[in-house]
Amino acid sequence: MRSLTPIGHLAAAATILTALFVAAGSAAADRPDTQLTFTRTDPDQPSRTVTLTCAPTGGNHPAAEAACAALATADLTLPEENQEVRCFRYYPVTLRAEGTLRGQQISIEKTYGCLVPELADPWRF
Repeated sequence: MRSLTPIGHLAAAATILTALFVAAGSAAADRPDTQLTFTRTDPDQPSRTVTLTCAPTGGNHPAAEAACAALATADLTLPEENQEVRCFRYYPVTLRAEGTLRGQQISIEKTYGCLVPELADPWRF
């Protein structure tokens, strides 16, 4: 049986590492660059959670195509609560988004105390 020389060991190790990096790179390329989980928590209702992936479009978001189209040109900003509205009952609604947006890790959370303003895609679910 023939034994490998030190150079042979290095060549074998380089081949194995190259194969591992190629496999890892193709797996990363297969992942969508936007993968988000949206949650809405109302005080007297069960929390609602939806998922959204873009490029390719997927998840269980009810308007995934429109949500991905909105995210292609905008960020996940939420409107401010209207301070002009007179609040008679505190009713905190929390909106949350976590995951990756165009390859960047994000975590957004906002609580509205009285009235949730009109929300744009992808926050409507």
